Amino acid sequence: MNGCGIAALQGLEPANLENHFRVCALVPESAAVAGPIGGVMHELLERLHQDHKNLDRVLTLLSSQLDHFFAGRESNFDLKIELLEYLETYADLAHHPLEDLIYHAGMKRLSDENTHLLERLLGQHQRLTASTRKFRMSLENILHDGVMSRAELETQGREYVALQRLHLNLEEAEAFPLLDKALTEEDWKEIAAHQPRHDDPVFEKPDQLRFSSLFHYLEKAEEEEEAED
Repeated sequence: MNGCGIAALQGLEPANLENHFRVCALVPESAAVAGPIGGVMHELLERLHQDHKNLDRVLTLLSSQLDHFFAGRESNFDLKIELLEYLETYADLAHHPLEDLIYHAGMKRLSDENTHLLERLLGQHQRLTASTRKFRMSLENILHDGVMSRAELETQGREYVALQRLHLNLEEAEAFPLLDKALTEEDWKEIAAHQPRHDDPVFEKPDQLRFSSLFHYLEKAEEEEEAED
């Protein structure tokens, strides 16, 4: 086994994650959301998978904006803040809570080894929530002429994107297939009865006033993709 598999990531510190991805090419843009091998998952997992595809688009756009900023090119701070507000508004308040319900149900059905994976993902949800808020506040601080070095902001941004991609990859490659096999129809009914009622404000019920810059860039990206086809 080489040092580029998912297992090799388990003990890495955040500061080493993005370099690991770059060397191993483990999680290139959009690779973390390829979907299940061998068929369709339960509808709630399919919904989460679609969320992951949307989150991947957001992370790709955020990463591109960070590349522009750190290279000294024109960069849209309003867009970067909107991207993080979206992650706070939907990922942290609806997407992750639904996953938490599913993981807690799965912990009653799976082996100790697989339960450890779910516990790890639950812990990552808490850390990602804190990291999203911290990075948004750092960007707002820079926007309002606060004192923070470019190197410090770059480290924070690169680690944040790397952690998000690692998290998506672990869920898609390991957790979702296990849960789809382990959970019963009764489990899914219980989860559905308690799932958060929170619409996606960008990809489901668009709030074009709050996320105007994000909508502009997503539409632009779609037009460029259609032109290439």
